[in-house]
Amino acid sequence: MMRFDDLLGQDRVINALRRSIAAHRVAHAYLFEGIPGCGRRTTALALIASLFCHQPVTGEACGSCPGCKKLAAGNHPDLHLLQPLPDKRDISIEQVRELQQMLSLRPFEAKRKACLIEPAERMSIGAANSLLKTLEEPPGDSLLILLTSQADLLLPTVRSRCQHLRFAPLGIDDLTTLLIRQGMTLDNATMLAPLADGSLELARNLEGEDASSSRQVLLDALRQVRHQQVATVFDTSERLAEGRNETLELFAQLISLLRDMLLLRTAASDRIANVSLKGRLHEEADRFLPSRLMESLELAIETRRAIQGNVNPKLALDRYLLRYSRLRIT
Repeated sequence: MMRFDDLLGQDRVINALRRSIAAHRVAHAYLFEGIPGCGRRTTALALIASLFCHQPVTGEACGSCPGCKKLAAGNHPDLHLLQPLPDKRDISIEQVRELQQMLSLRPFEAKRKACLIEPAERMSIGAANSLLKTLEEPPGDSLLILLTSQADLLLPTVRSRCQHLRFAPLGIDDLTTLLIRQGMTLDNATMLAPLADGSLELARNLEGEDASSSRQVLLDALRQVRHQQVATVFDTSERLAEGRNETLELFAQLISLLRDMLLLRTAASDRIANVSLKGRLHEEADRFLPSRLMESLELAIETRRAIQGNVNPKLALDRYLLRYSRLRIT
């Protein structure tokens, strides 16, 4: 079970929540925004634990009472999870209505009911509009926590009725410590933390693969695209494109490579993350003006955000590679 004391890298958010608990002014609805793997979910569970605990100490869950044990085991009757069904992309209006029915009942054991909605941006329009009724007139003993990586994909009316807390990407030192806590060797944690862009989730995923190898494949693919030969762009896209989640991962790696290329072009080579690819990155970076590299990086970030929405991943990748090839000077 997570406690506030166990969390790293989000001191600003955690201190704000501690103050709310101490003042007995916990909001009825929170919107936690940040990249996957930055600690949104663990912070939400730490907040719920502090409220469900039978004998909290200075706003911190004890970890040993029946409420804490049930929460740790994932079977507390007053905690509800709202997420897309296994065979669906979005959270449906029917799911929200079921949640509203559960929230209308008195808590079974805790002083209030709590619900995690994740990912909140995947609520259908009907579901989001239905949830508004609960946000506008919340049951007095309920707590809703919406988790999202892109708050701007939510209805403005939903955002405005939640207390919005933004989570920063984890720092390399904090990420390294968390990876070691979870059983990763010091060598692997030290190698992967700089490549994970502040995400514990991404770092764990990289452990099962040769991170440098996969990024080298991506970098080699980028070097092959030529705007004078459109076929090379589409051939490269065809080789790289997979499903939505895989394409999001691809763009996360691409953003890391582009950031390093920009650092190399601005005489900050000591700050790059992909050290093993320094030579290849330098060669590709030299084919851009610094301003065009920045434009390519901004475009990659925008494209990834679009894919997180409802854009076709393959078409988005096609469009990006075309723009990328045209931004190069050689």
